[in-house]
Amino acid sequence: MAHQSSFHFRTHGGVCAGERWIYDGDEPIAQLTDSIVEEPEQNLRYFNAILKPIELRNLRLKPGGRPLLAGVQLYWKLGPIATTQLRSIEVEGQNTERLTLTVLTTAPEGVATSRRVLELHYDSALDSYIYHFQAHLDIHSPEVFDNPRELNGGQISFEFSDPWYCDIPGPVAPFAGMWEKRFSHLLADNADGSTWQMPLNHMATGIPSPTSFADGGLFVLGYDPGNNPAFEFRGDTAARTSAAVCNWGYDIHLAARYTRDELYQPICPEFRIRLCSDEKVQTMMKAAAPVPRVDFAGHSELPLYERSTSFSRGLKLNEPTSGPTDPWPWLPYGQGAEWCRNQGRSDEFSLKISKDTPGPSEWIVDREGDGAWLERWDLDTGYRIGCYIKTAQVEGRGSFLAVRWAVYNHPDRYPYICSQKLVGDHDWTYVQVTISGPPPPDSSSICLILRQDGSGTTFFDDLEVERLGPHKAAD
Repeated sequence: MAHQSSFHFRTHGGVCAGERWIYDGDEPIAQLTDSIVEEPEQNLRYFNAILKPIELRNLRLKPGGRPLLAGVQLYWKLGPIATTQLRSIEVEGQNTERLTLTVLTTAPEGVATSRRVLELHYDSALDSYIYHFQAHLDIHSPEVFDNPRELNGGQISFEFSDPWYCDIPGPVAPFAGMWEKRFSHLLADNADGSTWQMPLNHMATGIPSPTSFADGGLFVLGYDPGNNPAFEFRGDTAARTSAAVCNWGYDIHLAARYTRDELYQPICPEFRIRLCSDEKVQTMMKAAAPVPRVDFAGHSELPLYERSTSFSRGLKLNEPTSGPTDPWPWLPYGQGAEWCRNQGRSDEFSLKISKDTPGPSEWIVDREGDGAWLERWDLDTGYRIGCYIKTAQVEGRGSFLAVRWAVYNHPDRYPYICSQKLVGDHDWTYVQVTISGPPPPDSSSICLILRQDGSGTTFFDDLEVERLGPHKAAD
């Protein structure tokens, strides 16, 4: 029998008025939140700028389905100004097949008012809920943006939402109780009729992304059969909307372009969130233009971070990560850094730095911590890291392993904790460092550094990262 929806907006009880949810019958399908966001999410998602974002979270896109969208912002970002001051919430259509939710917010400075209207219904042909958003915006002082400092080529872009998905990225490394990695690509219907693709690997987000969409065009996450969320754009909104992808969490920055004259008129882009059929996703994947070459510091392939590694596993930067995890690669900085594939301690692989100039070069990875899709930290969390180093004619301050607490979106300020420093000629020598908890309150990761400070040649190999404390990493 065909599904018959009956939507209603419900406030949960408890010691006080609690969570607010949209229900279809007895099933909760989306949560409306207006709560203080704590660290590390406050720093990583909101850059410590939006304390209480008004959002729809944990969106289910079909009856009985799992949540696919972790969050959809219900406010505008106008550069440094955001319409995050909640004024009112209105609900129409309780216990009917079509629910309307209107969220009114303002910018605290008084520059603009946002009226975000959600119309929700169920489409039996798609077997999908349709979340239809109208993002009304009234700018009370257009001159804030209509000036030669802000306008670029006579246009300005405003972000009307920055949605993010459930369960992506995948875990950086295996651990007990980790979530399942399911997706590999983002796909889009470009305005010129072509199909765009981006592999999920953290490093390909710099490729050219859609600057406008076909009328009725989709932006799709694939591929998990029956569970591929899509954003749909039509008409004027499709023509003026761009989508950029964050390399940190693959969230999507949806922005619309406006001329200076349009700033003085009501603004209202519209978009829909729904499921995309498996057939459509497969068609898009087959039709997608090849991913262009992706480089980092001249490298199109880099070794992946693993907690126990001989540096034998690599990532082509224009391909998705494989297997059950979604790790970042080691990144080279400075002269002479090379992923060596013909010399190592336990196999033919190692990380190498070779140069005839003074000063430092480094291999770095800073995605080990609860801000980087791994186990949550506690006050006792620390790490012990060890590796082998081989040097030839190293001069200067030497070659060594180091670790430090990392703070995202802020300048580095925590000290290097360094191993023994090797100068001259050394056969494979084991070095080790330990960083002990409690972690600083503003840190959500550690940074691992393989460094040569001076001229000469160094090989680093057989790295082991051990998490210390009561909740140790899985083998």
